[in-house]
Amino acid sequence: MMRKYFIMGILMCIFGLASGGRATAQTEGLLGEYYGTVNMTELRATRIDSQVFFDWQNGSPLSGLGMDYFSICWTGFVTPVESGIYTFYITSDDGVRLWLDETMVVNQWKGQSPTEYSASLTLEAGQPCPIRIDYYENTGGAVIKLEWEGPGQTRSAIAAEYLTPGAGIGDRLLYWHRNPHNLHYYKMIGPMTWAAGKAQAEAMGGYLTTINDAAEGQWLAELFRPVSDAAFIGANDIAEEGTWVWDQTGETFWNGLADGTPVPGFYTNWNSGEPNDSSDEDVATIYLTSGLWNDLNVARERYCIVESDIGQLNYDGPSPARTTLQLEDAYEVTVTPRQPVGTVQYQWYKDDTPIPGGTLAKLIVFQVSYEDAGLYTCQITDETPATVRTRAAELIVVKKLPALSVTGLACLATLLAVTAAMRKRA
Repeated sequence: MMRKYFIMGILMCIFGLASGGRATAQTEGLLGEYYGTVNMTELRATRIDSQVFFDWQNGSPLSGLGMDYFSICWTGFVTPVESGIYTFYITSDDGVRLWLDETMVVNQWKGQSPTEYSASLTLEAGQPCPIRIDYYENTGGAVIKLEWEGPGQTRSAIAAEYLTPGAGIGDRLLYWHRNPHNLHYYKMIGPMTWAAGKAQAEAMGGYLTTINDAAEGQWLAELFRPVSDAAFIGANDIAEEGTWVWDQTGETFWNGLADGTPVPGFYTNWNSGEPNDSSDEDVATIYLTSGLWNDLNVARERYCIVESDIGQLNYDGPSPARTTLQLEDAYEVTVTPRQPVGTVQYQWYKDDTPIPGGTLAKLIVFQVSYEDAGLYTCQITDETPATVRTRAAELIVVKKLPALSVTGLACLATLLAVTAAMRKRA
């Protein structure tokens, strides 16, 4: 098969590792994560914003953030009262991305004066739809406004009553995060039991985290603090009471209860009076507020922290997920890596067969044929051992209908008129 594929590269290195404050208990609005750089690193604060409708002009969104060179990520859900087609409007100065129902519908990550973009989506009454906004401010004025209109809803800013932060806070539960201190990858899953977390961690190619020093514990606490106040780690004394081991290695790091002794060479950070085995407690959690450890019963459910030496690259897409085209139309599909390290490499596949030359982020087929219909995936790698094979994007190719001439259109109109007259007589 002789097909010509044109490849364009799009490399978007976004979202860095985060640390910082904790969300409030507010239940309406979207969670905003405020970063001190334009690429979403150096988390300065988290808060629940009742609306995303801001014009800071030449000011700052909050104390300590600065007037320029910051970024914000808002995440949560929007829930309509009535079913139907809703149009979302996003106005931004500068860069903006908008996801609706986990699909990127606006991608304008660039410096710009206040510019409006829109996208439409069918929503069901009472059904929460995931929504996410990425925004960055370069210099000058700072504007970001989210509006919608739909059934019974005139165009306006989305009110807090239609927005919820959700249980999954930001990227903390969606992606792997790379620790710059040890270069390992971490992901939070759950809530679930310790045993279920162990099984899922192993299925993901990792393990419940082993904390080797204070820096690692502090980094984990700061990263995952917005999600929960505690999470399971790999420490346990399931095999022998009082003999605490790390699940990944089986190495003993602590003997006894609270008055026990650490094994030389191993780091420990038990809370005061712990471990105490007060309720047959054989597994450990980390308090994400303080970084201290506590023992807990194995039947309890908590979030779990998974660690991996290799991890997995994060990505958005492929986009669009499904496309129906007529013969000879052009097909474009794009994948966007998130948090890559160094140079990113791509290899596109069609039905698990590598596409020659398909080695950048965007794949374009200028004139599709029936042979081009199928499932498209992309393998992404960077300068770490991490790699990922994306979900499949589906292309459907249908026969192009012949264009009617002026005479043909006139005949069709006459036929429709005669048919209508006959129906009226009947």
